[in-house]
Amino acid sequence: MTKIRTAVVGLNMGLGHARAYALSDKADLRWVVDLDEKKAAKVAEQLDCGYTTDWEKALDDVEAISIATPHHLHLPMGLKAIAAGKHVLMEKPLANSEEQAWELIHAAEARHVVLMVAYIVRYFPAAQRLIEAIANEEYGKPLNANCFLEGYLPPAPDSWFANKEKLGGGVLFSHGCHYIDLLQAVLGNPVEVAGLGTRLGTEWMEGEGTHHGIIKFESGVLAHITSSWGIKHKNPPALLQIHTTEGCYELSFRSGLHKLVVRKGTEVITLYEDQLDPNRICLAEVEHFLDCIRSGHKPLTDGYEAMKSHQIIWSMYRHQGTPINLKITSQ
Repeated sequence: MTKIRTAVVGLNMGLGHARAYALSDKADLRWVVDLDEKKAAKVAEQLDCGYTTDWEKALDDVEAISIATPHHLHLPMGLKAIAAGKHVLMEKPLANSEEQAWELIHAAEARHVVLMVAYIVRYFPAAQRLIEAIANEEYGKPLNANCFLEGYLPPAPDSWFANKEKLGGGVLFSHGCHYIDLLQAVLGNPVEVAGLGTRLGTEWMEGEGTHHGIIKFESGVLAHITSSWGIKHKNPPALLQIHTTEGCYELSFRSGLHKLVVRKGTEVITLYEDQLDPNRICLAEVEHFLDCIRSGHKPLTDGYEAMKSHQIIWSMYRHQGTPINLKITSQ
């Protein structure tokens, strides 16, 4: 089977993509691209491929490309790649506005190329096992969900992360989006949302550095998601709890250990546990992308699916809850 010629643009988030293409027997990694030429050269040497600082040079030599650049560049770079007939694996988010995202989706449809959003958490085996367990009601029906994304970013006021227009928002849009995507994949269609954000502890950012969001789904399930880049003490780095009529699922990723358990009374049942090699962290999503190119099937996280999570977040941003001033009285 002929390998699909690939390139990766942006070697921050894109480094995982590049390693996955290099490992996959379905891909021929031809180029890695970064404005930092020394970084690109080093990665190219490690992965035995070409490198350049000019992404359009790489575009002419490949069939598929991963775009892992700052968010505000997703639209122009995505449109150029699609116009050239290339399949695109876009790092999240798809784009910084609903109008831009639809433009990319419709352009890909018109050119008959695959457009997939790299919602990596959805492709983790532990997350896939959770989706299966909830769908089959293995431990009852969901009642409530809590998600905690606790992290710390050292201040970088001169970076594009600090610029709300370039980032597209704040921590919810850039990081919490992974779990918004997973929540809607597990729990179904949302019907109501609410959210509040703050820059406290992350004043170097124009967007919110901490966000609390609430989603109500058609089933009546409520989900609460906390996202933060201002928490220095974090434990665990990522944890999703879904309470059901019979127990509680707990999904965690810590130091490469991916684990899904169910707590039922005093019993703890392990449904999935594995230590993932960091060099292979993107392999499942990248191979899904390559399989969709070959088969013509829609990716699990195509543009339309990605728009669901994006619209949840944009709705939270547009309708930030107005705090009510409370006055506690004694009578």
